[in-house]
Amino acid sequence: MASPDACVEDKVHRIFLDFMTKVARYDELVDAEHFRRPKLLTESSAIIEIVKSNYSDRMRSYLEAGCTHHDEIIQNMNRLHAYQEKLNDHINKAKLLLEELQFLEEDVYSAALTASLSSSRNTDDCPDHDNLTNVCSEDEQQPEDWLDGAVSFASVIVLVHNMLKMDYMMQEKIVKAFWVKTSSSEIEGYCQMWDLRPYIDDNVMQLAWQLVP
Repeated sequence: MASPDACVEDKVHRIFLDFMTKVARYDELVDAEHFRRPKLLTESSAIIEIVKSNYSDRMRSYLEAGCTHHDEIIQNMNRLHAYQEKLNDHINKAKLLLEELQFLEEDVYSAALTASLSSSRNTDDCPDHDNLTNVCSEDEQQPEDWLDGAVSFASVIVLVHNMLKMDYMMQEKIVKAFWVKTSSSEIEGYCQMWDLRPYIDDNVMQLAWQLVP
Protein backbone atom coordinates (compact mmCIF):
# COMPACT_ATOMS: atom_id res chain seq x y z
CA MET A 1 0.00 0.00 0.00
CA ALA A 2 1.35 3.41 -0.98
CA SER A 3 2.32 5.78 1.82
CA PRO A 4 0.38 9.06 2.30
CA ASP A 5 3.46 10.97 1.16
CA ALA A 6 3.64 8.96 -2.07
CA CYS A 7 -0.07 9.55 -2.66
CA VAL A 8 0.39 13.31 -2.33
CA GLU A 9 3.36 13.27 -4.67
CA ASP A 10 1.41 11.25 -7.23
CA LYS A 11 -1.56 13.62 -6.99
CA VAL A 12 0.64 16.68 -7.57
CA HIS A 13 2.24 15.01 -10.58
CA ARG A 14 -1.14 14.05 -12.08
CA ILE A 15 -2.45 17.59 -11.58
CA PHE A 16 0.63 18.98 -13.32
CA LEU A 17 0.22 16.66 -16.32
CA ASP A 18 -3.46 17.57 -16.59
CA PHE A 19 -2.52 21.24 -16.37
CA MET A 20 0.06 20.99 -19.17
CA THR A 21 -2.42 19.09 -21.36
CA LYS A 22 -4.81 22.03 -21.08
CA VAL A 23 -1.93 24.45 -21.73
CA ALA A 24 -1.29 22.62 -25.00
CA ARG A 25 -4.98 22.95 -25.93
CA TYR A 26 -4.81 26.67 -25.15
CA ASP A 27 -1.72 27.07 -27.34
CA GLU A 28 -3.56 25.39 -30.21
CA LEU A 29 -6.37 27.93 -29.88
CA VAL A 30 -3.92 30.82 -30.00
CA ASP A 31 -2.86 29.96 -33.56
CA ALA A 32 -4.56 32.90 -35.24
CA GLU A 33 -3.45 32.23 -38.80
CA HIS A 34 -6.95 31.21 -39.94
CA PHE A 35 -8.45 34.32 -38.30
CA ARG A 36 -6.39 36.79 -40.30
CA ARG A 37 -8.03 39.07 -42.79
CA PRO A 38 -6.14 39.24 -46.13
CA LYS A 39 -3.90 42.27 -46.37
CA LEU A 40 -5.15 45.17 -48.43
CA LEU A 41 -3.09 46.15 -51.43
CA THR A 42 -0.84 49.09 -50.62
CA GLU A 43 -0.18 51.96 -52.99
CA SER A 44 2.81 51.71 -55.30
CA SER A 45 4.32 53.86 -58.03
CA ALA A 46 2.95 51.49 -60.68
CA ILE A 47 -0.61 51.78 -59.32
CA ILE A 48 -0.32 55.57 -59.15
CA GLU A 49 0.75 55.69 -62.82
CA ILE A 50 -2.14 53.45 -63.85
CA VAL A 51 -4.63 55.70 -62.05
CA LYS A 52 -3.20 58.85 -63.63
CA SER A 53 -3.27 57.42 -67.15
CA ASN A 54 -6.82 56.09 -66.78
CA TYR A 55 -8.52 58.79 -64.74
CA SER A 56 -11.99 58.38 -66.22
CA ASP A 57 -15.34 59.17 -64.59
CA ARG A 58 -15.61 55.52 -63.65
CA MET A 59 -12.16 55.56 -62.05
CA ARG A 60 -12.93 58.81 -60.21
CA SER A 61 -16.21 57.40 -58.84
CA TYR A 62 -14.41 54.26 -57.72
CA LEU A 63 -11.74 56.25 -55.88
CA GLU A 64 -14.29 58.57 -54.28
CA ALA A 65 -16.14 55.51 -53.00
CA GLY A 66 -13.01 54.40 -51.18
CA CYS A 67 -11.90 51.91 -53.87
CA THR A 68 -14.88 49.68 -53.21
CA HIS A 69 -18.02 48.51 -54.95
CA HIS A 70 -21.36 48.07 -53.24
CA ASP A 71 -21.22 44.30 -53.68
CA GLU A 72 -17.70 44.22 -52.28
CA ILE A 73 -18.80 46.17 -49.21
CA ILE A 74 -21.53 43.60 -48.53
CA GLN A 75 -19.07 40.73 -49.02
CA ASN A 76 -16.51 42.37 -46.75
CA MET A 77 -19.13 42.94 -44.06
CA ASN A 78 -20.13 39.28 -44.24
CA ARG A 79 -16.50 38.17 -44.02
CA LEU A 80 -15.87 40.52 -41.11
CA HIS A 81 -18.89 39.13 -39.28
CA ALA A 82 -17.59 35.59 -39.85
CA TYR A 83 -14.13 36.52 -38.55
CA GLN A 84 -15.61 38.17 -35.48
CA GLU A 85 -17.66 35.06 -34.75
CA LYS A 86 -14.53 32.90 -34.97
CA LEU A 87 -12.57 35.25 -32.74
CA ASN A 88 -15.36 35.42 -30.17
CA ASP A 89 -15.58 31.63 -30.24
CA HIS A 90 -11.83 31.46 -29.60
CA ILE A 91 -12.12 33.87 -26.67
CA ASN A 92 -14.96 31.85 -25.13
CA LYS A 93 -13.03 28.57 -25.43
CA ALA A 94 -9.85 30.16 -24.06
CA LYS A 95 -11.79 31.55 -21.10
CA LEU A 96 -13.19 28.10 -20.27
CA LEU A 97 -9.71 26.57 -20.42
CA LEU A 98 -8.33 29.27 -18.12
CA GLU A 99 -11.11 28.53 -15.63
CA GLU A 100 -10.10 24.85 -15.69
CA LEU A 101 -6.46 25.85 -15.18
CA GLN A 102 -7.52 27.98 -12.20
CA PHE A 103 -9.14 24.93 -10.57
CA LEU A 104 -5.99 22.87 -11.18
CA GLU A 105 -3.85 25.64 -9.67
CA GLU A 106 -6.01 25.56 -6.54
CA ASP A 107 -5.76 21.75 -6.41
CA VAL A 108 -1.98 21.71 -6.69
CA TYR A 109 -1.68 24.46 -4.05
CA SER A 110 -3.77 22.34 -1.68
CA ALA A 111 -1.67 19.25 -2.42
CA ALA A 112 1.60 21.16 -1.94
CA LEU A 113 0.31 22.54 1.37
CA THR A 114 -0.56 19.01 2.47
CA ALA A 115 2.95 17.90 1.52
CA SER A 116 4.50 20.76 3.49
CA LEU A 117 2.45 19.98 6.60
CA SER A 118 3.30 16.29 6.33
CA SER A 119 7.00 17.10 6.06
CA SER A 120 6.78 19.36 9.12
CA ARG A 121 5.14 16.58 11.13
CA ASN A 122 7.87 14.16 10.11
CA THR A 123 10.51 16.63 11.29
CA ASP A 124 8.73 17.24 14.61
CA ASP A 125 8.38 13.49 15.24
CA CYS A 126 12.13 12.91 14.93
CA PRO A 127 13.71 12.33 18.44
CA ASP A 128 16.41 14.80 19.40
CA HIS A 129 19.08 12.27 20.42
CA ASP A 130 22.60 12.15 19.04
CA ASN A 131 22.52 8.40 18.44
CA LEU A 132 19.33 8.75 16.33
CA THR A 133 20.40 11.79 14.31
CA ASN A 134 21.70 9.78 11.38
CA VAL A 135 18.60 7.58 11.28
CA CYS A 136 16.27 10.57 11.30
CA SER A 137 18.27 12.30 8.61
CA GLU A 138 17.92 9.28 6.37
CA ASP A 139 14.17 9.06 7.05
CA GLU A 140 13.67 12.76 6.36
CA GLN A 141 15.55 12.79 3.08
CA GLN A 142 12.81 11.17 1.05
CA PRO A 143 9.95 13.44 2.29
CA GLU A 144 12.09 16.50 1.58
CA ASP A 145 12.72 15.26 -1.94
CA TRP A 146 9.06 14.85 -2.82
CA LEU A 147 8.20 18.10 -1.02
CA ASP A 148 10.68 19.93 -3.24
CA GLY A 149 9.09 18.25 -6.24
CA ALA A 150 5.58 19.23 -5.16
CA VAL A 151 6.61 22.84 -4.59
CA SER A 152 8.38 22.93 -7.96
CA PHE A 153 5.30 21.68 -9.80
CA ALA A 154 3.08 24.13 -7.94
CA SER A 155 5.41 27.06 -8.66
CA VAL A 156 5.57 26.29 -12.38
CA ILE A 157 1.79 25.96 -12.58
CA VAL A 158 1.30 29.36 -10.93
CA LEU A 159 3.83 31.02 -13.26
CA VAL A 160 2.37 29.48 -16.42
CA HIS A 161 -1.21 30.22 -15.39
CA ASN A 162 -0.42 33.87 -14.69
CA MET A 163 1.28 34.25 -18.07
CA LEU A 164 -1.67 32.67 -19.88
CA LYS A 165 -4.09 34.98 -18.07
CA MET A 166 -2.15 38.01 -19.30
CA ASP A 167 -2.02 36.52 -22.79
CA TYR A 168 -5.79 35.97 -22.74
CA MET A 169 -6.48 39.53 -21.57
CA MET A 170 -4.41 40.85 -24.49
CA GLN A 171 -6.33 38.68 -26.96
CA GLU A 172 -9.64 39.81 -25.50
CA LYS A 173 -8.67 43.47 -25.97
CA ILE A 174 -7.64 42.79 -29.57
CA VAL A 175 -10.93 41.08 -30.38
CA LYS A 176 -12.94 43.92 -28.83
CA ALA A 177 -10.94 46.50 -30.80
CA PHE A 178 -11.48 44.70 -34.10
CA TRP A 179 -14.34 46.21 -36.13
CA VAL A 180 -15.32 47.32 -39.61
CA LYS A 181 -13.30 50.56 -39.58
CA THR A 182 -10.12 49.01 -38.24
CA SER A 183 -7.29 49.99 -40.59
CA SER A 184 -5.07 47.43 -42.29
CA SER A 185 -2.04 48.73 -40.34
CA GLU A 186 -3.89 48.23 -37.05
CA ILE A 187 -4.89 44.71 -38.05
CA GLU A 188 -1.29 43.90 -38.91
CA GLY A 189 -0.18 45.25 -35.53
CA TYR A 190 -2.81 43.15 -33.74
CA CYS A 191 -1.68 40.06 -35.64
CA GLN A 192 1.95 40.70 -34.74
CA MET A 193 1.14 41.06 -31.05
CA TRP A 194 -1.07 37.95 -31.19
CA ASP A 195 1.77 35.92 -32.70
CA LEU A 196 4.50 37.46 -30.53
CA ARG A 197 2.64 36.72 -27.26
CA PRO A 198 4.73 39.24 -25.27
CA TYR A 199 3.48 38.01 -21.88
CA ILE A 200 4.72 34.45 -22.45
CA ASP A 201 8.23 33.70 -21.16
CA ASP A 202 9.70 31.00 -23.42
CA ASN A 203 12.20 29.94 -20.75
CA VAL A 204 9.41 29.23 -18.26
CA MET A 205 7.43 27.30 -20.87
CA GLN A 206 10.50 25.23 -21.79
CA LEU A 207 11.04 24.43 -18.11
CA ALA A 208 7.40 23.39 -17.76
CA TRP A 209 7.56 21.05 -20.75
CA GLN A 210 10.83 19.55 -19.50
CA LEU A 211 8.95 18.41 -16.39
CA VAL A 212 6.53 16.42 -18.56
CA PRO A 213 7.78 12.81 -18.97
